[in-house]
This record gives sequence, structure tokens and C-alpha cells, in this order.
Amino acid sequence: MIRTSLRPYYVLGSLLALSLAMASALGLMQPAIYRPFMGDALLIGLPVQDAVSLVVALGLIAAMVAAARGSLRALVIWAGLLVYCAYYDAFYVFDPAYTPVYPLYLAILGLAVYSLAGLLAGVDRARFAAQVDARMPARWIAVVLGMALLFIPIWGSKIAAGIAAQQPDEAHLVYTLDLALMIPAMAFTAVQVWRRQPVGYLFSGVLLVKAALSGILLTAGSLRQMALGVAVPGAELGMYLFLAVPGLLGLAFYLRHLHEPEPARPRPHHHAIR
Repeated sequence: MIRTSLRPYYVLGSLLALSLAMASALGLMQPAIYRPFMGDALLIGLPVQDAVSLVVALGLIAAMVAAARGSLRALVIWAGLLVYCAYYDAFYVFDPAYTPVYPLYLAILGLAVYSLAGLLAGVDRARFAAQVDARMPARWIAVVLGMALLFIPIWGSKIAAGIAAQQPDEAHLVYTLDLALMIPAMAFTAVQVWRRQPVGYLFSGVLLVKAALSGILLTAGSLRQMALGVAVPGAELGMYLFLAVPGLLGLAFYLRHLHEPEPARPRPHHHAIR
């Protein structure tokens, strides 16, 4: 199923999990390190993000262990966690949070990107697609992924407002990453999985992991803000639930219809007749 050795990616993944756990643990123990770089609303949500990142670090280790035993589902989850790490770490790197662990942010981004590229390039997509059964709800998954296109007019209007004011808002990096990278990737994958192409089967699972995690993270962060008295627009919370619920459902259906390869049967020993 994998055309290359996974050993280098186990090393990269272990370093990534360690870096992510260290950076997140420090953020939870010393939240004041973020204060010079974040507004009050973001500071309230950061403990949630650090807590989720700790869970992701553990998830990376678990996924790598299961993938080493031949699990395709674990491989997809592993790759999806790498997308999550690269996406959210980019906010610390490119909208720089020069905390004491800034070098770890750089390491996390590099390790996640190179691991993801290597893993996806190493998959034999035709053999992978052979493990998908005919009942996979490919078109329903395509619709879930394609719903990302609805964010284009929303983010576009915010960019237009920033251009008119000659002042970007604090979420400018969200618009950059989504419009330049994530939304095109989800649109491409939606078309490919609708057509039941092998690359669509592979990429859709990876992106569903990221979408589900994003929805959970953003919903939990918004609920924490509301609990602490910060007003959160209903439309914003609705967008986050919009990511979480279809993403989780799509991922559940996807994993249900992706089957693990049968273990190789030992060859019988033929004894010479004397």
C-alpha cells in the first residue's frame, strides 16, 4: 500500500509530537507568554487550542503505531493530523508570536509539511482505492467538502472591507490560508471523490479529519468565550458548528467504508518427500 519506507516519517512524526506537546504544555502553564502578541478575545480561546494540540500530539503517536501495524485508517488520520498541525501552527509562525518557544513553532510547521508531502506521495493510490467499498457515500462526502466554497464570498467581503479601509483585520491570515490553500484543496478533492477517483478517496479522508478537528476547536473556543462574557456572533458560531457536525459525520462514514487490508498469509512450507 505504501511504496516507500515509513521509518523516516516515524522519526519526523515523533519529533513533531514532542515539539507540539512541549509548546502546548508551556502555553497552558504560562498563558501570559501570548499576551504581547494576541488580542483579548484570542487569548481566551488559546487554552482550548493548546489543549486540543496536546490531544493531537497523543493522536499522532497512536496513529503512527497503528499505521506501523498496517492500518489504512490510521494512515489517513495521521495525514489529517499533519494538515491540522501545519494549518494552525502557521498562525504562530506567519503572524509571529515570538514566545520563548517560537523555534518550536518553526519546527512544527516544517515537520508537518514535509511529513505530509512524503506520506501522501508514498501511497499507492490505486491499491488504496481498492480498499474502499462500493457503498462509500462519495457524492455526499463531495458535498461536505464542497461546502467550503461558501466561505469564499464571506472571506472575500472581509478582504474587500480591509482593502477599502487600508487596514487588514486580525483574521487576515485565516483568509490567506483558506483562500490560497485549504478551499482550493477541498474543492479539488470534492470533484475527485465525486468522480470516485483514487486521489479523491485518499485526500477526502485527510481533509475530513482536519475539518472535523477545526470545527471542534473553533466551537469549543467560542463557547469558552461566551462563558467568560465575550460576545460571539451567532453566525460565527453557526459556521463553526457547520464545520464540526458535517465534518464528523463525513469522517465517520468515510472510515466505515474504508477497509483494512487483510494480513499477509504465511506461505506453507513444502517438505521434500524422501
